[in-house]
Amino acid sequence: MITLIKRNLKLFFKDKTVVMFSLLSTLIVLGLYIIFLGRLTFKELADYPGVDLLTGAWVMSGILAIVPVNSSLGALSAMLVDKEKGTYEDLIMTPLSRLQIIGGYVLSTFLITVILSIIVLTATEIYLVSLGGPLLSLGALVDILFKIILNTLIATLILFCISLFFKNLNAYSLFNSILGTLIGFLAGILIPIGGLSSTFQTVVKVFPFSHSASMFRKILMEEPIRTVFEWAEPSTVQNFRQTMGIDLMFNSNPITDSASILYLLILGMVCLVISLVRLKQKA
Repeated sequence: MITLIKRNLKLFFKDKTVVMFSLLSTLIVLGLYIIFLGRLTFKELADYPGVDLLTGAWVMSGILAIVPVNSSLGALSAMLVDKEKGTYEDLIMTPLSRLQIIGGYVLSTFLITVILSIIVLTATEIYLVSLGGPLLSLGALVDILFKIILNTLIATLILFCISLFFKNLNAYSLFNSILGTLIGFLAGILIPIGGLSSTFQTVVKVFPFSHSASMFRKILMEEPIRTVFEWAEPSTVQNFRQTMGIDLMFNSNPITDSASILYLLILGMVCLVISLVRLKQKA
């Protein structure tokens, strides 16, 4: 199985087109914010000191949340490519069990998404420091790494489960394109959740990776919020946190990180069970 994992890793990073398309949605979100969305979203705070850091932290938190989704979609396409080329059937003829083969695809996808997420985190830290932000403390770094690994694991489990329902690469590629287009909205990144209708706000709160974005924002935006809202009333800060999706609300109360983590774990377990049932049906 380790050989299969190495093979999938090598195939993914060797194909620059796959890597680029895995990051395409992320690059689009970043580009839109650099060009004009950032100024529009934070225009009321334009004259406040530290607003550039605040904007950068908000954008990069969202990007950290969606990178595992895009990269998982790209990495899992290898399984469908192998099925279309007959490589998957060849693998079944080897001493590897079907579970080991599937495990090779899942684990390689997980490792790919972790690697890309760590690269994006490093770029995020360099970018925020260049805007005048402080280096992450050891505690904050450990916290964000834990949540990156959790986010990556859940993205892998959810998207692997979904991939099992596609019979060919064309249909999967179409799904990839649609999700890549919508994910910025579904995760509350392109438009802050406070600017959406109540119905769409509910959709965003159900979408798992909006919870990841919220957790990343709480870590990366702590210092910028303190700087920008130094003299603001607590109610103003609270309203900003809710509008920008830093605090997701449920029954007028903020959803805690513990609740978000539990929600993600439950979704991951449900998708794992569905995947196992689906694989048993195909066996």
